[in-house]
Amino acid sequence: MKEAVERVMKAFAQKHKQMTPEQERKVRDEVSDFVAELLEKRAAQLTKFEDTRLRETEPRI
Repeated sequence: MKEAVERVMKAFAQKHKQMTPEQERKVRDEVSDFVAELLEKRAAQLTKFEDTRLRETEPRI
């Protein structure tokens, strides 16, 4: 997650060169929260997919 946040911050900084440290901190927090939400959703999707795969490979009685 840290790498994703750093990549977004670097791209953001290129477009907004004159951010104060407070603005940068605020943006970094928002980006971190957003990336965490995305990862949470993705983990839920992968878990659901894994559960489905397990059910498909389990022997049926």
